[in-house]
Amino acid sequence: MSNEHASGRPASVASRQLAALHREVGARLGRCDQRYTPARRILVEALSTAARPLTVPELVALRPDVPQSSAYRNVTALMEVGVVRRVAGTDDHGRFELTEDLSGHHHHFACVVCGKVEDLEPSARLEQALAEAARVASEEQDVEITEHRFDFVGRCSSCKARQ
Repeated sequence: MSNEHASGRPASVASRQLAALHREVGARLGRCDQRYTPARRILVEALSTAARPLTVPELVALRPDVPQSSAYRNVTALMEVGVVRRVAGTDDHGRFELTEDLSGHHHHFACVVCGKVEDLEPSARLEQALAEAARVASEEQDVEITEHRFDFVGRCSSCKARQ
């Protein structure tokens, strides 16, 4: 049996990170007088191991022990306390992921053909280009930019191969 977690990190590291994530989520919910219920824990764990933002039906398919109606209510509650955020795609489906302060900085790619949304890890080169673009936008628009979220839109490799 492998001593690695699905994330590719050693199981002990992954379990410590998951424990820290659960402590932080519990604290955020507690500050808003909300409980960290078993269903919320399950949803947070599913989102923490996903390689991309997920729709509620995808979350329920991964974790059928959480009813769909409960999943929608709990995702909304987790959004309200700053644990989960909605990610826009190219279709009408809401996709959800842990907030960047919990999951790490990244960008997204959305396929205009199949609607899939995937995480893209930013390279140093891309981040430098985006920092320069933010600096220019800040100067030209007289605003203070404190962070950025950037989504690429196009055709995923599967859809590109089909055409």
